[in-house]
Amino acid sequence: TLVFTHGAGGTLAAPAVVNFCTGYSSLRDVYAFQGSMNLKSRVRGFHACVEQLRNRKLITEKGELELVLGGRSMGSRAAVIAATETISSWREESAGKEDQKFSLILVSYPLVGPKNDIRDKILLDLPQKARVLFVIGERDSMCPLSKLSEVRKKMEAESWLVVIKGADHGMHVKPTKAEKALGVMVGRIAAEWVGGERLAKKKDEKEVAVGWDGESEEVTQGTWE
Repeated sequence: TLVFTHGAGGTLAAPAVVNFCTGYSSLRDVYAFQGSMNLKSRVRGFHACVEQLRNRKLITEKGELELVLGGRSMGSRAAVIAATETISSWREESAGKEDQKFSLILVSYPLVGPKNDIRDKILLDLPQKARVLFVIGERDSMCPLSKLSEVRKKMEAESWLVVIKGADHGMHVKPTKAEKALGVMVGRIAAEWVGGERLAKKKDEKEVAVGWDGESEEVTQGTWE
Protein backbone atom coordinates (compact mmCIF):
# COMPACT_ATOMS: atom_id res chain seq x y z
CA THR A 1 0.00 0.00 0.00
CA LEU A 2 1.36 3.40 -1.02
CA VAL A 3 0.85 6.20 1.51
CA PHE A 4 0.58 9.42 -0.52
CA THR A 5 -0.13 13.10 0.09
CA HIS A 6 -0.54 16.36 -1.84
CA GLY A 7 1.53 19.54 -2.20
CA ALA A 8 1.59 22.61 0.04
CA GLY A 9 -0.80 24.77 -1.94
CA GLY A 10 -3.18 22.08 -3.11
CA THR A 11 -5.44 19.34 -1.81
CA LEU A 12 -6.21 15.74 -2.65
CA ALA A 13 -8.53 17.16 -5.31
CA ALA A 14 -5.64 18.68 -7.29
CA PRO A 15 -5.65 17.22 -10.82
CA ALA A 16 -2.03 16.07 -10.54
CA VAL A 17 -2.89 14.07 -7.39
CA VAL A 18 -6.19 12.69 -8.71
CA ASN A 19 -4.68 11.60 -12.02
CA PHE A 20 -1.63 9.97 -10.42
CA CYS A 21 -3.68 8.13 -7.78
CA THR A 22 -6.19 6.99 -10.41
CA GLY A 23 -3.42 5.36 -12.40
CA TYR A 24 -1.64 3.90 -9.40
CA SER A 25 -4.79 2.49 -7.81
CA SER A 26 -5.70 0.66 -11.02
CA LEU A 27 -2.91 -1.78 -10.13
CA ARG A 28 -2.13 -1.33 -6.42
CA ASP A 29 -3.63 0.18 -3.29
CA VAL A 30 -3.00 3.81 -2.41
CA TYR A 31 -3.80 5.40 0.96
CA ALA A 32 -3.98 9.18 0.36
CA PHE A 33 -4.36 11.69 3.18
CA GLN A 34 -5.11 15.41 3.43
CA GLY A 35 -2.67 17.57 5.39
CA SER A 36 -1.85 21.15 6.31
CA MET A 37 0.77 23.41 4.71
CA ASN A 38 3.15 22.77 7.64
CA LEU A 39 5.94 20.32 6.78
CA LYS A 40 6.33 18.89 10.30
CA SER A 41 2.58 18.40 10.56
CA ARG A 42 2.58 16.55 7.24
CA VAL A 43 5.35 14.27 8.46
CA ARG A 44 3.23 13.44 11.51
CA GLY A 45 0.37 12.64 9.13
CA PHE A 46 2.57 10.06 7.43
CA HIS A 47 3.45 8.49 10.76
CA ALA A 48 -0.25 8.24 11.70
CA CYS A 49 -1.07 6.53 8.39
CA VAL A 50 1.89 4.17 8.66
CA GLU A 51 0.82 3.16 12.16
CA GLN A 52 -2.71 2.43 10.92
CA LEU A 53 -1.41 0.24 8.09
CA ARG A 54 1.01 -1.44 10.45
CA ASN A 55 -1.78 -2.28 12.88
CA ARG A 56 -3.77 -3.75 10.00
CA LYS A 57 -0.73 -5.81 8.91
CA LEU A 58 -0.62 -4.04 5.54
CA ILE A 59 3.02 -3.13 6.14
CA THR A 60 5.51 -4.87 8.42
CA GLU A 61 8.76 -3.82 10.04
CA LYS A 62 10.29 -7.25 9.29
CA GLY A 63 10.21 -6.73 5.54
CA GLU A 64 7.42 -9.11 4.50
CA LEU A 65 5.46 -6.13 3.19
CA GLU A 66 7.44 -3.14 1.98
CA LEU A 67 7.05 0.43 3.22
CA VAL A 68 6.13 2.67 0.27
CA LEU A 69 5.67 6.40 0.86
CA GLY A 70 5.18 9.19 -1.65
CA GLY A 71 3.83 12.64 -2.26
CA ARG A 72 3.65 15.58 -4.61
CA SER A 73 5.86 18.67 -4.17
CA MET A 74 6.07 19.49 -0.43
CA GLY A 75 4.34 16.19 0.22
CA SER A 76 7.30 14.40 -1.36
CA ARG A 77 9.70 16.14 1.05
CA ALA A 78 7.53 15.02 3.95
CA ALA A 79 7.54 11.46 2.56
CA VAL A 80 11.35 11.33 2.56
CA ILE A 81 11.59 12.63 6.13
CA ALA A 82 8.83 10.32 7.40
CA ALA A 83 10.33 7.26 5.72
CA THR A 84 13.77 7.95 7.18
CA GLU A 85 12.33 8.42 10.67
CA THR A 86 10.15 5.31 10.37
CA ILE A 87 13.01 3.07 9.26
CA SER A 88 15.22 4.42 12.04
CA SER A 89 12.53 3.62 14.59
CA TRP A 90 12.01 0.12 13.23
CA ARG A 91 15.76 -0.50 13.30
CA GLU A 92 15.84 0.34 17.00
CA GLU A 93 12.89 -1.98 17.66
CA SER A 94 14.61 -4.86 15.87
CA ALA A 95 17.81 -4.42 17.91
CA GLY A 96 20.01 -3.41 15.00
CA LYS A 97 19.02 -6.15 12.57
CA GLU A 98 19.36 -5.67 8.83
CA ASP A 99 17.78 -2.43 7.61
CA GLN A 100 14.28 -2.61 6.17
CA LYS A 101 14.08 -1.92 2.45
CA PHE A 102 11.66 0.81 1.44
CA SER A 103 10.53 2.74 -1.64
CA LEU A 104 9.77 6.41 -2.23
CA ILE A 105 7.72 7.93 -5.06
CA LEU A 106 8.54 11.62 -5.32
CA VAL A 107 6.30 13.55 -7.69
CA SER A 108 7.43 17.11 -8.54
CA TYR A 109 10.06 17.06 -5.80
CA PRO A 110 10.82 20.77 -5.01
CA LEU A 111 14.58 20.53 -5.28
CA VAL A 112 15.09 24.29 -5.63
CA GLY A 113 13.74 26.41 -2.76
CA PRO A 114 12.43 30.01 -2.88
CA LYS A 115 15.91 31.37 -2.15
CA ASN A 116 17.52 29.16 -4.80
CA ASP A 117 18.68 26.81 -2.06
CA ILE A 118 19.10 23.18 -3.09
CA ARG A 119 17.03 20.80 -0.96
CA ASP A 120 19.19 17.75 -1.45
CA LYS A 121 20.37 16.86 2.07
CA ILE A 122 17.46 14.55 2.93
CA LEU A 123 17.96 12.78 -0.40
CA LEU A 124 21.71 12.37 0.12
CA ASP A 125 21.05 11.03 3.63
CA LEU A 126 18.88 8.19 2.32
CA PRO A 127 20.53 4.77 2.84
CA GLN A 128 21.39 2.29 0.11
CA LYS A 129 18.40 0.21 1.16
CA ALA A 130 16.06 2.89 -0.24
CA ARG A 131 14.66 2.84 -3.78
CA VAL A 132 13.55 6.20 -5.15
CA LEU A 133 11.35 7.04 -8.14
CA PHE A 134 11.32 10.68 -9.23
CA VAL A 135 8.38 11.82 -11.38
CA ILE A 136 9.26 15.23 -12.80
CA GLY A 137 7.78 17.56 -15.41
CA GLU A 138 10.15 18.49 -18.22
CA ARG A 139 9.54 22.22 -17.55
CA ASP A 140 9.47 22.05 -13.74
CA SER A 141 11.36 25.17 -12.61
CA MET A 142 11.50 23.87 -9.03
CA CYS A 143 13.27 20.70 -10.11
CA PRO A 144 15.46 21.35 -13.17
CA LEU A 145 16.44 18.01 -14.65
CA SER A 146 20.10 19.04 -14.88
CA LYS A 147 20.27 19.80 -11.15
CA LEU A 148 18.37 16.64 -10.28
CA SER A 149 20.85 14.62 -12.34
CA GLU A 150 23.72 16.02 -10.27
CA VAL A 151 21.95 15.10 -7.03
CA ARG A 152 21.10 11.59 -8.22
CA LYS A 153 24.76 10.93 -8.97
CA LYS A 154 25.61 11.77 -5.35
CA MET A 155 22.83 9.73 -3.74
CA GLU A 156 23.61 6.43 -2.05
CA ALA A 157 20.06 5.26 -2.66
CA GLU A 158 19.28 3.83 -6.09
CA SER A 159 16.99 6.10 -8.09
CA TRP A 160 14.87 6.10 -11.23
CA LEU A 161 13.32 8.99 -13.16
CA VAL A 162 10.12 9.43 -15.14
CA VAL A 163 10.00 12.66 -17.18
CA ILE A 164 6.67 14.06 -18.39
CA LYS A 165 7.31 15.94 -21.61
CA GLY A 166 6.05 19.52 -21.63
CA ALA A 167 4.76 19.41 -18.02
CA ASP A 168 5.46 22.12 -15.43
CA HIS A 169 5.66 21.82 -11.63
CA GLY A 170 1.90 21.35 -11.39
CA MET A 171 2.03 18.65 -14.09
CA HIS A 172 -0.02 20.88 -16.39
CA VAL A 173 0.02 20.24 -20.12
CA LYS A 174 -2.41 21.07 -22.90
CA PRO A 175 -4.97 19.92 -23.81
CA THR A 176 -6.72 18.83 -20.59
CA LYS A 177 -7.23 15.30 -21.91
CA ALA A 178 -3.47 15.02 -22.39
CA GLU A 179 -2.81 16.13 -18.80
CA LYS A 180 -5.22 13.53 -17.45
CA ALA A 181 -3.95 10.71 -19.66
CA LEU A 182 -0.31 11.44 -18.85
CA GLY A 183 -1.02 11.63 -15.12
CA VAL A 184 -2.86 8.31 -15.14
CA MET A 185 -0.12 6.63 -17.17
CA VAL A 186 2.58 7.89 -14.82
CA GLY A 187 0.61 6.51 -11.87
CA ARG A 188 0.49 3.10 -13.55
CA ILE A 189 4.21 3.24 -14.27
CA ALA A 190 4.88 4.03 -10.59
CA ALA A 191 2.74 1.07 -9.49
CA GLU A 192 4.56 -1.25 -11.89
CA TRP A 193 7.90 0.10 -10.65
CA VAL A 194 6.95 -0.73 -7.05
CA GLY A 195 6.02 -4.25 -8.06
CA GLY A 196 9.17 -4.80 -10.10
CA GLU A 197 7.48 -4.97 -13.51
CA ARG A 198 9.04 -1.67 -14.57
CA LEU A 199 12.62 -2.21 -13.43
CA ALA A 200 15.18 -2.06 -16.21
CA LYS A 201 17.23 -5.14 -16.98
CA LYS A 202 20.42 -3.08 -17.08
CA LYS A 203 21.55 -1.08 -14.05
CA ASP A 204 22.24 2.06 -16.06
CA GLU A 205 18.75 2.13 -17.60
CA LYS A 206 16.87 4.25 -15.09
CA GLU A 207 15.14 7.04 -17.01
CA VAL A 208 11.98 6.99 -19.10
CA ALA A 209 10.01 9.76 -20.80
CA VAL A 210 6.27 9.93 -21.45
CA GLY A 211 4.58 12.43 -23.74
CA TRP A 212 1.45 13.22 -25.74
CA ASP A 213 1.03 12.61 -29.46
CA GLY A 214 -1.39 15.29 -30.65
CA GLU A 215 -2.15 13.55 -33.94
CA SER A 216 -3.08 10.14 -32.54
CA GLU A 217 -4.22 11.67 -29.22
CA GLU A 218 -2.38 8.99 -27.32
CA VAL A 219 0.29 8.81 -24.64
CA THR A 220 3.75 7.91 -25.91
CA GLN A 221 6.23 6.25 -23.61
CA GLY A 222 9.78 5.14 -24.11
CA THR A 223 11.69 2.33 -22.47
CA TRP A 224 14.14 2.83 -19.63
CA GLU A 225 17.31 4.51 -20.93
